[in-house]
Amino acid sequence: MTETTQSPEVIGRYELLTRLATGGMAELFLARERGLAGLERLVVVKRILPHLADQPSFVEMFLREARIVARLSHPNVVQIYELGQQQDSYHIAMEYIHGSTVRELLVLAQKQDRSMPPEVVVSIAEQACRGLHAAHELKDLDGKPLGLVHRDISPHNLMCATDGHVKLLDFGVAKSTSASVEATYSGNLKGKFAYLSPEQCRHESLDRRSDVFAMGIVLWEMLTMRRLFKRKTELQMMQAIIGGEVPPPSKYCEDIPQRLEQVVFDALEVERDDRFESAEQMRLALVDAADEAGLDVGEDQVAQFLSDVAGDRLAERQATVESACERELTVSERRRLLHMTGTNSRTDAPAAGTGSESTRQADAEKLEQLVQEDRQRLMAGDSGGATTVERPGASATHEGTHPGDELVEEGNRLRRIGMMSAVAVVTMLLGAALVFAVADDEDEPEQPDTSAQADQPTEQTEQQDDEQEEPAEAQLSILDEEIEVSGEPVQLGWPPIVDVEVMEQEIEPLHRYLEQEIGRPFPLSIPESYGELSRQLRHGEIDAALLTPNLYVLTTNLDEDIESLVMREFDGQLSTDGYLLVERGGEYQNLEDLEGRTFCFVHQGSTSGYLLPRYYIRRQGHDPEEFIGDIQWSGDHFQALRDLTDGKCQAAAVYSGAYLSAEDYDIPTSGLRMMGTTGTLPQDVIAVGEHTDDELREKLAEVLEEFDPKEEFGLERLGANQRVTGFVYRDDSDFDTLRRIVDEEGLELDDL
Repeated sequence: MTETTQSPEVIGRYELLTRLATGGMAELFLARERGLAGLERLVVVKRILPHLADQPSFVEMFLREARIVARLSHPNVVQIYELGQQQDSYHIAMEYIHGSTVRELLVLAQKQDRSMPPEVVVSIAEQACRGLHAAHELKDLDGKPLGLVHRDISPHNLMCATDGHVKLLDFGVAKSTSASVEATYSGNLKGKFAYLSPEQCRHESLDRRSDVFAMGIVLWEMLTMRRLFKRKTELQMMQAIIGGEVPPPSKYCEDIPQRLEQVVFDALEVERDDRFESAEQMRLALVDAADEAGLDVGEDQVAQFLSDVAGDRLAERQATVESACERELTVSERRRLLHMTGTNSRTDAPAAGTGSESTRQADAEKLEQLVQEDRQRLMAGDSGGATTVERPGASATHEGTHPGDELVEEGNRLRRIGMMSAVAVVTMLLGAALVFAVADDEDEPEQPDTSAQADQPTEQTEQQDDEQEEPAEAQLSILDEEIEVSGEPVQLGWPPIVDVEVMEQEIEPLHRYLEQEIGRPFPLSIPESYGELSRQLRHGEIDAALLTPNLYVLTTNLDEDIESLVMREFDGQLSTDGYLLVERGGEYQNLEDLEGRTFCFVHQGSTSGYLLPRYYIRRQGHDPEEFIGDIQWSGDHFQALRDLTDGKCQAAAVYSGAYLSAEDYDIPTSGLRMMGTTGTLPQDVIAVGEHTDDELREKLAEVLEEFDPKEEFGLERLGANQRVTGFVYRDDSDFDTLRRIVDEEGLELDDL
């Protein structure tokens, strides 16, 4: 029998090597361009999703992105090669950059206890200003200035290639001030909160000087190896920006030339009229400062520092890329390739809509109060101020749409998205501008980086809300210093999803990994109930907890300060299914046969073990309060299966992992059958509370996102039941449907 191999997919002259990610509008591929005489090069191909190819609004958005990018041709801006069409689908081919983001350089340098030399800092900033000025000077086909503003300048969007060239990435939230392109302002904050300009915080009109301010933040952070405006909440970050809380860089690094420090201050003036008028003016000031200090500036300095700090990382990445030329990458390899930039969209750019509605409303009220106070100060001749920032909340259920149906569709969406929340995220991670576009009035805010958004929930400092500490004391290092396992233990709690012995056996390796990476003891804690775990996290008795989706929603309803760090991957997926099981061959053939019978449910905090089956019953036209006869509270999913086989109930609700792995733990399931899938739910999350130390939460999220069981332990996944394949940052909006269902059901943790 002759073995056949599948021919690689080809788009135009691009041979697709491996799919890297799928987002809401497009899919992203690493590809090889075949040229004449055997010439070839690696490129990144972005293709609009097939089911959107016949929707004019999506196609126009995709094409507009390409039109803007096509006009940007500069050595310091990522290059777009082609906008192409194959049959009814459009694609963009763009430059693949082998290198590291500035964010990654900062992370790796501090891991090695190194700082970034001033000559390297100036070399990076000078080139970045060149690319930024080119974007600001962009004109339309009639020669009229577009007035483009990037709005997302940050260390994550500056890419250093191995030859020392710096490339500006990701104009995905760029905005044109030209009325012909954008007539009105959308009212949505775009960009990472820690890198906003004062006028962005004040919701004022923007010009190129907004990007100059953000470039000043990046310059400050490269010189000090610290975060400038990182604070506990978005509101506090914006207050710090508007308040001009900028300690001198020389406070943290004595070797900074005085004139270079002045460039930082000139870029970070709160009032834009006092700043550099353009990125070019800032660049010239950097050159003058370097000349005066005798700094040797150029691409060679960047290339050498990159090789010294990130050489091993880049070699590993290159090997992964070369493997993609020979075979399809595994999920783990794709995730590693996308995540090797060291960025983290967790804390820098919380997506609009994260957090509870009451929290968002409170922030809006606080900002409105600041508006009034600042207006009074301005009338009195003082400077500063802030205005209300509109941040879209969770969308309401559309009339005629059943929330239960939305939950199923949400699961399908999570499967489509896979590892990344949006293609825009991959832009920063891979080093290719995937979402070059001018934002329309209806554009949503940029959805953050599975890493910067890793740097990704809202950021914290050690200061409390009611404390007024010196701003400089609140600054945090780019990365925690590595230490041996010692000091205060980190308490990470897990719910009793299945038998405690099973949980301990399967999760123990992860805790050992965390001890090795963070340098502190990580004892395994599994309380007796879901509710007890929630109580411990809310009361500050533990530092973090893995919460099931429903338990996360119920817990955040009780405490708005609880927030998600990362979502668990289950066999490489970000969703799982709920099953309703009955005895095989019994009298219960359909749901109606179970009316008035006993159901085995896990706990009120369980999603698949309580919430989903209730909604499944409701979607079938029955009131669960009247339909369900009695409830047998089993406590965990394995026990629910045992109770069903022992005849304590006529139906049991569990999640798919429990049913699939039960036989491995001597729980017979051959006599059971699945009556139905109750729904699809997002995966469990690791959450922290207000009491969790800020540096710990940042480090914990970082090392969890880097976790790969195959790389660490040679295993495809951790545990036959837990089936952990990794952790990724996810937007809190993944839980909007669950929140609506919980509210409609009126569920609470009544045992607390």
